[in-house]
Amino acid sequence: MSRAPAGPGAAIPELDFDLRDAVRRIAADRHAPEAKALFDLVCRYAHRRLTTVSRRCGNALTESEQEELVGDVLFQLMQGSLAAFRGETLPEFLAFVRTICDRSAWRVIRRKERERDIVETESAALEDWSVDLPRPDAFLEVRAETPLPDADREYLVALLRSGSKAEFARRTGVSRAAVTQRVQRIQSRVQELSFGDRLVHEAWLDQTAHAVTLETLDG
Repeated sequence: MSRAPAGPGAAIPELDFDLRDAVRRIAADRHAPEAKALFDLVCRYAHRRLTTVSRRCGNALTESEQEELVGDVLFQLMQGSLAAFRGETLPEFLAFVRTICDRSAWRVIRRKERERDIVETESAALEDWSVDLPRPDAFLEVRAETPLPDADREYLVALLRSGSKAEFARRTGVSRAAVTQRVQRIQSRVQELSFGDRLVHEAWLDQTAHAVTLETLDG
């Protein structure tokens, strides 16, 4: 099993088993080889994603809180969230897991912020502890725009919709090597961006992957 990507811009590993079958097995028979491989991938990906969210928010989550959230994400998946997954490809699955990670992380971060504000404000009323949380996905509604040229943006969107480099190469009638070379050139341009622009690009990539997943679910 290939290792999971370290972040939004990392290469997506190739699977040597059927994703849909592994998703079905992960809840029913987690000890099956395919299910164990997918479970391990989800664990590592969830941990890395939560670490990324924490760092972007000024290390808002402690290591122990991140570990607890990984367990919470896995619990949500095992208790029924996987039944809602309708995708067929690994990018779609990782986007699905990423959405659950982000919602869980924002829920804890906002709760901690609210608790800190209450402690710092002497006049805070007791009922403030039960104030409704903002919708976790509200943060995704501010659309980011990648600083990359339109041609690169359109290429990445088409690649996400294809689900894999191999499928994208088949659809466009080019070799997989050509797709890999184009992706590498795009990644090089991303590395040349300023730190702020790279963050904007990563946010755009996250939002686009999420939107592609929703398109697949709606379809």
